[in-house]
Amino acid sequence: MWSLQNLLFTICIALICVTSAVGVIHVTGYLGSKVEISCSYGPGYQSYQKYLCRNDCGSGDVLITTSNPVKNKYRIHDDKTARIFTTTISDLQSTDAGKYWCGVTRTGKDIYTEVKLKLVPDSCCNSVKEVESYAGYSVSFSCPYESQYQNNLKYICKGTRPSICLQQALITSDNKQNGRFRLNDENMSTKFTTKISSLTQSDSGRYLCGIQRNSDLHLFCAFELKVKDHCCDTVTNIESYEGYSKSINCPYENQYRNNLKYICRGNRPSTCLQRALITSNNRENGRFSLDDEKMSRIFTLTISSLTQSDSGYYLCGVQTNSDHDVFSAVELRVKEWCCVRSTEITGTVGHPLTLQCPYPQQHRDNNKFLCKGDHRNSCRDMVMSESRFALQDDIYSSSFSVMITKLEEADAGTYWCGSDSRWRVGNYVKIQLSVVFLQHTSTVSSTVKTPGKTVPPTVENLGQTITSTMKTLGKTQTQTPNQPIKDSALYVLFAVPPILLLLIGILVVVVYKWKHHKVKEGEATVDRNALKAEGSEEVMGAMENNIYGNREVVMYSKKQTSKQQSACAQYEDEEQVYENFTTSEDIYCNGNFHKANRK
Repeated sequence: MWSLQNLLFTICIALICVTSAVGVIHVTGYLGSKVEISCSYGPGYQSYQKYLCRNDCGSGDVLITTSNPVKNKYRIHDDKTARIFTTTISDLQSTDAGKYWCGVTRTGKDIYTEVKLKLVPDSCCNSVKEVESYAGYSVSFSCPYESQYQNNLKYICKGTRPSICLQQALITSDNKQNGRFRLNDENMSTKFTTKISSLTQSDSGRYLCGIQRNSDLHLFCAFELKVKDHCCDTVTNIESYEGYSKSINCPYENQYRNNLKYICRGNRPSTCLQRALITSNNRENGRFSLDDEKMSRIFTLTISSLTQSDSGYYLCGVQTNSDHDVFSAVELRVKEWCCVRSTEITGTVGHPLTLQCPYPQQHRDNNKFLCKGDHRNSCRDMVMSESRFALQDDIYSSSFSVMITKLEEADAGTYWCGSDSRWRVGNYVKIQLSVVFLQHTSTVSSTVKTPGKTVPPTVENLGQTITSTMKTLGKTQTQTPNQPIKDSALYVLFAVPPILLLLIGILVVVVYKWKHHKVKEGEATVDRNALKAEGSEEVMGAMENNIYGNREVVMYSKKQTSKQQSACAQYEDEEQVYENFTTSEDIYCNGNFHKANRK
């Protein structure tokens, strides 16, 4: 019976507590962050104990009291002047969500206020607006809000965590200028704008626009800023050839029809206007010209007389009234003006020469030409201006030839031949012509005569003659390094046979004399030695005089003829030089040696 009375009393107290609760406080917090729950109370309860509890507020459900203001992750503070006590819960977890009670202790029954806590992820936002700009430029974020928040605090921070955005704010509506950041609250249009000037790539990232609310989470919108150091994500590739002209087309939107247009080299928008090659205010600049076709909303840059150094990136820029200009990018590749084929030809002065030039079959009826000059744009038509140049077309072989009847030294240089007057790639031949001079060297055999006698050549003189002749031929060859191989071959063909015949004749005479001396063994040695000495003095000069008609070379032998063994030793020293006559020399030396012994 007593237990039933206690149960009824407890139910009665609970009902009284619920009915004593003043409204419901809704609080939202971020997971991992902290939340503040503020509860007010009436006058006269300043000195009473306050607390925060969960569930049914039993003795085990009380989380913190003002008599013990710090406990674990809970903090409580009683502002007796404002008659508000605030409980802070840190490191919020999903289990912290739910119902709480703010309690004021008093005699009889306590005063309760119900609190409902909702937890959400500490991130923002479902939609993110992307903004792009370039290093060195400025950018602006526009953050809209409802009219009821016109007088609320506005701010902007960098990052993705709303829970700490206000603490890390770059700028607020209370402090509208902070270095490169500026905030302007446009109450009439219910939006505030933040401008960041002198952008760097480190400014890239997520930004949050925040509006403070006293009773709930702050309001946010998100921007993703991308600061680029170059332009652009899409690049148009175009190609041309050196010497040609090329146009670069740059489209723009209709709203920019009357805006300034310009083009610069490189891919850095921040300095493009300062380094502009040409603008719509100055449409001619050397090889560059600009034409703005407003009806088609395209402005065109034309570059004439292209060179390979013109290759690279170009930016088409349109000046705007916003923080940065509008750009599009083009990559130009200027290729070398190559040929069907390039060839090098060598001709001989005074001789005829023929140049061959192929052409495509579809150019059969085109006018063919051959011009001379270092560059095709400044070459002279040789067929039209020189009578020595004659052009003949062979349509069956799809080629034509140009004959130069008598080549001159001044004809050396670069020639271009083709069948397309527009000089389109692949329809011409580049020819590099070199000219050389033909030099002739004659060799005439002769017999050297001395007063009163004719001296026959000996084997020694024969060797010396061969050596002198070969050396002379070597000099003749080295004196004309530019002479064609063909001329050298003709020279050898006509010069060698007479020399060989001369050598054979000398060899026969030597054999005959040796036999003649063999028969005359009884003659005095002095006569034979005198004959040998005279032959040694003059035979070399005779051979040189016969080979080179206008030159006489007389070689004097200072050998001692009285000692035959010394003469033989000399022949042995020269044996390695004249290997073809080793046997004859041995016979000759041995003969002299035996004759000396017989004496």
